[in-house]
Amino acid sequence: MSTFISAAPSGLRAQIKRRSDGDHQMFGIDLRWQIGANSPDQGEWPPPSDWNEGKAPYPHMYEVWINGQARQTVFLYWPAWDWIPSNSHWVDLGDAPDAQYRVKIRAMDGDGEFTEFTNEVTVASEGAGPWSPRTPRSGSGPARHDGAPRHGTVNFPRSRAATAIRDNDPSPICAEARRLNTSTTWQEVLPGAERMLASYPWNHSGRYLEYRKFFEGNTVASTGNPAFRGLDLAGDWPVTELPPDADGHTFSYDYTAYHTNETWSHRWFITCDGWDPADGLAWENLDPTPFLVENQGADRQEDSTDWHFATFPQRRGRAAIVQIWGGHGGPDTPDGGNGGKSGEFFLSVCDVNIA
Repeated sequence: MSTFISAAPSGLRAQIKRRSDGDHQMFGIDLRWQIGANSPDQGEWPPPSDWNEGKAPYPHMYEVWINGQARQTVFLYWPAWDWIPSNSHWVDLGDAPDAQYRVKIRAMDGDGEFTEFTNEVTVASEGAGPWSPRTPRSGSGPARHDGAPRHGTVNFPRSRAATAIRDNDPSPICAEARRLNTSTTWQEVLPGAERMLASYPWNHSGRYLEYRKFFEGNTVASTGNPAFRGLDLAGDWPVTELPPDADGHTFSYDYTAYHTNETWSHRWFITCDGWDPADGLAWENLDPTPFLVENQGADRQEDSTDWHFATFPQRRGRAAIVQIWGGHGGPDTPDGGNGGKSGEFFLSVCDVNIA
C-alpha cells in the first residue's frame, strides 16, 4: 500500500450517535480528528490549506482501538472535492451497545509503520443523540459503474456464492444449495429490486447504508431473497483455512462491475464466539462492529481488489464472515426521490476455519 502522511492524526473527538435502519435503532461512534491542515471543525469552504484537489498527504489506512484492543482496520478514499471523508468515520456498534467505550486511533505512514495513537476518548451510550452527518460537498465527478449489471463476491475467503454457484463445488450442501436456488448468478446476491424499492437501502439524507432491516431469522446469506435460499442452508459448508496468529491477512473481492463514489463502502463482519454453523446464520450471530471497512470515495491508486490488514478478531475454529458492499446505485426511484436511486448492496458469506 502506498500512503503518504504529513503528520499523525491528533485531536480525536468521539460521540455515540443513533440512526434508523427500518424498525431498528442502530448505534455507532462518530469519530472526527485533525490530520494535516484538515480540522474536525473544517467548514464547507475554504478547503484545508494542504488539500491540493484531494491529493493532500493524508493517510488512507487507520486502525480503530476500542477498550484497549485493535477492533477495526479502516481504508479511507475521498473524492477530490470533499475533505470531510478524509478525517471522519462511523464505527458500527449495533442495536444494543455497551454503556461505555474507550476509543483511540492511529494511522499507517508512508514507510508502512503505524503512527503514535491519538488521545483516548471515553464515550457513553446513554443519551445518545440522533446522527447528523457533516454536510458533504457536492461533487462534479460521475459515479463509476463499469460493465454489465453484474457485480461481485468475495474471492478470498471464498464466499458461498462463489463456492456453490460459480465453482460448482461437489459437496452435498453445495449441491443442495444449487437445487434450492432459482438464480444461478453468483455475482449479485442482493435483496432484489422489488424489496429495495419498497424500502431503500441507501438513506440519501443521512448518507449511510441501511441493510440490517433486510435480515430476519437465518436469512443473512441469501439477503432474504428466495432466489438464493440455498445459501441459507445450515451445516457443513466448505471452508477457507485462516491462520489464527498471522501478522496480517489479504482478502480479495471478485468484481465483474466496479462501482465507486463517495457513497460506496465495504464492511466485513464475523460471527461471535460460540457460533454453531448447524444453527444457521442470523444477524444476531454477528459481532456488530465490522473488523474491516473501506470507504470508496475515489478509485485507489493501487489494486482495488485486495485488502492487506492486520486487525482480525481473536477466534478459533469455525466462523462465518459476512461482507457487505453497497452504495447509492440500484433501481431508479419512481418519483426521482432519494437522489434518484434506491441504493443497493451485495452480500457475501464466507465460511472459514481459524486453526
